[in-house]
Amino acid sequence: MVASARRRELRRQRGCGLAGRHRPSWRCLALILLPALLLLGVATTGFAWYTTSRLIAVTHVQDAYPLRILAVGTRCTTVTLSNGPDAAEPGTFRLAWPVGHARAGQVVASGPGFVTRQLSQVSGHLTPGERAGIEPDPYLGDPLNALGIPFSSVHVLTPIGGMPAWRIMGNRSTWVILIHGLGGSRSDTLPVMPALHSLGFPMLAITYRNDIGAPASRDHESHLGATEWHDVESAVAFATSHGATGVVLFAYSLGGAMAAVTAEDSPLRDQVRGLVLDSPILDWRATLTYQGRGLGLPQPLIALSEMLLSLRSGLNYAQFDQLQREASLRAPVLLIQGGADKIAPPAVADAFAHARPDLVTYMRVPLADHVSAIDVDPAGYASALDRFSRALPAYPSAGSPYGSAYIVR
Repeated sequence: MVASARRRELRRQRGCGLAGRHRPSWRCLALILLPALLLLGVATTGFAWYTTSRLIAVTHVQDAYPLRILAVGTRCTTVTLSNGPDAAEPGTFRLAWPVGHARAGQVVASGPGFVTRQLSQVSGHLTPGERAGIEPDPYLGDPLNALGIPFSSVHVLTPIGGMPAWRIMGNRSTWVILIHGLGGSRSDTLPVMPALHSLGFPMLAITYRNDIGAPASRDHESHLGATEWHDVESAVAFATSHGATGVVLFAYSLGGAMAAVTAEDSPLRDQVRGLVLDSPILDWRATLTYQGRGLGLPQPLIALSEMLLSLRSGLNYAQFDQLQREASLRAPVLLIQGGADKIAPPAVADAFAHARPDLVTYMRVPLADHVSAIDVDPAGYASALDRFSRALPAYPSAGSPYGSAYIVR
């Protein structure tokens, strides 16, 4: 009986290749591998679904406090921060903490675990031990409170309702429409307003669907520009119906993608005299791949996430691929790109600028992160705007040479 049982056990083991020199059968391999592959597929799809859910979820950027105040200099002229996100980024930014804010200027000292920066315009009590963060938007409030620039509040009629906007008067007939990026707000456009105001441009700083205070989309989700660009189109219609003879679309990040599509696909595209694109999303697929690789994600997972994102958001990658649509570019462009951008791939901006040197004027700021060129090189930024605005044509014509690309180092 014992011998018979032993033989049965050996036969069972050999059936799956676990005894003797017998090779495993495909059937047993399938039984072993199939559950593992299914589990891997479910986990991969689940992660991709989670990732795309975060991208289309409507979020609004808020101050974050990843750093700690280590010391405050005499009369609050310097601040020493723990080393961490953006603590040593070159430029001038807003230092935010839960009960106040200030202007954080250039780095004056650094060492293991700390960064000391110049400090000015302190509002609120700042003490060592407080949590703080470096924020790219230096101003809070509205144009009058933040900059002393008078404005009026208006509503731009769009397909889903009236979108709040700030209107600033000027003596030119060409308006500038200011378009913020994903999760941002009109206040993100405040830093450039003084330069545009001094150049005499009327301005319209807009909101779009799902912004705070603006009508929400039916599904309360972001479509990453696929539907939001129609709100930019509505802003062009508002401007031209209120006396503008043309518009310049001045846009940041995702707003840049929306502005480019408006200038190419809108029935009102002939009203677009020029575009100023700061850290724009020029190719959604390349941007997602760039960010995925930065996080160390494998290419199959990135590709799956891109596919799911298109299905869930209605995003047509071809419509937002400016490298493939370069021939349809008709208006002159001032392209501003940071070489240290972690969101929009600098290589795509480089390729876009060099593909259309007849229309694209290129300002590349090597040390600037996403939409931080104005913080890193404010004088160069204002100078580029001045030169670009002076060269703007009254009525752009397809195929007319505008200039050659230049690079600001």
